[in-house]
Formats: sequence, C-alpha cells, structure tokens
Amino acid sequence: MTQDISTPVGQAPAPWQRISQEIDLPTPTAVWVLTAHVLTILSPVLLIAVVASNRGYLDRVLDRPELLYVSAVALIVASVCESAQNTLDKWYLVGTPPSLLDFLFNSLVVLSLASNVIAVAGANGWVWAIALAGAFAFSLTYLMGWPTPPIQAVLGLASAYLLYRALSQPVIILGLTSVFLTLYFLDILLRTRQQVMHGFVALINAVGLMATVIAIAWSANHEAMSWPVVIGLAFVIVGGALVLRPNLLRLPATPHKQQP
Repeated sequence: MTQDISTPVGQAPAPWQRISQEIDLPTPTAVWVLTAHVLTILSPVLLIAVVASNRGYLDRVLDRPELLYVSAVALIVASVCESAQNTLDKWYLVGTPPSLLDFLFNSLVVLSLASNVIAVAGANGWVWAIALAGAFAFSLTYLMGWPTPPIQAVLGLASAYLLYRALSQPVIILGLTSVFLTLYFLDILLRTRQQVMHGFVALINAVGLMATVIAIAWSANHEAMSWPVVIGLAFVIVGGALVLRPNLLRLPATPHKQQP
C-alpha cells in the first residue's frame, strides 16, 4: 500500500487532512464546485428578500404571494439535499441512481414549482388541487421508476407562464433558458466526467432563479426588459452553448486525488 507522504509514519492524519481526503477532487475544482453549490443554496434567500420588500405590490397582483416563501424554502432544502448527495458519492456523477437524497431534491424542486403556480392563481380551488396533485404524482412516479420529466416540464411551464401573466415581465422566459443550460451542462458532465461542468450545473440553477427575482423587482418599480432583448439574449446563450458543445465534449475527465 502506498504511504501518504503528507503524514509522518505512525502519526494519525490531522483532521483537515482527513476532511481533504474525503473530497476526491483537485483543490481548484473542489473550490469551484463547492462555491457554486453554496450560491445555489443561498440564492433563494434573494427571492425571500425581494418578496418581503415588495409584498404590498405582490398582494395586488398575486393571489397567494406568501407561498413564494414556501417555494424559496423548498429550493434551499432541495439544494442542501443535492449537495449532500454529491458529497456522499465523492462528487463523481455516474448517472442519477434512485436514492433518498435524489428523491428529496427532485420532489422539493417540483414542490417549489407547484408553490409558484398556487402563489399566482391560488384563488381558484382547482389550481390548488391540480398543482398539489402534480407534486404528489411526481413523487409517486419517481418511486415507481416511471418517467418524471413530463411532470416537471408541465409545472415548470405553468409556473413561468403564470408569473409572466401576473408580472408582465419577459425576463421570466430567461428562466426557461436556464433549464436548457442545466440539462446541457449535466449531459456534458455525464459524458466527460469533467467536474468543472458540475459547478456550472449548480450555478445555472441559481442564475435561473434570478429571473424571477428580477421580474418581481422590475415589475414593482415599473421597469422591464423588452421582448426583442430577451429573445436576443436567449438566442445568443443557446447558440453559444451549441457552438461550444463539440469542444466541451473533448474535455478530459477530472482525475481522482491520490489516496493513501
């Protein structure tokens, strides 16, 4: 067995050494991935802040704006579950095998989308029934091993459409662009095992939430980004990602750190 040269023979490794050995990534990559996950966990706090500071306005344009707090908390807990899952599997994703943490992460994300739907149109009882049934159906579908993306897609589109209708902010559509980018970087991560892409997967989720935060702030202050600008940005983002894809797919896999 190879002896760890960083620890003298017969001496137990220091706590920081043991912790470092648990993070099976080169240090710069680990710092990048950890930072992206921290930002993802903290970004819903901005949603809570913007809702609180514009609550009077939201009370006029949304049916149940307080449920945006539920949406934000669900995303915070979901991000913690996802970070814990990645830590337990040594940061190396080999797919998305069913697990308790993965189940909680995805179910909470869907619950957040359902909360957005009810926050906008919760005056109608049937909206509550459909949104909560969708969240329950997602969890059941996951546990049964059936395809879950259709349920996520329907609730995601409903959330984006209703928020746009209530706030009249085209920037909401850029949140849908973040869904494309999340799947884009996740696909490259799984194909290459290059963990720098892991950081982008996490960070894009935080950036996508910012579309809702900005939409609320702008709507309350009677500001807006025009449709041509939004469409132009979406075109540049998606087009640039597709152009870069062949080069990104040639990235080498992130090496494991040498273990004793």
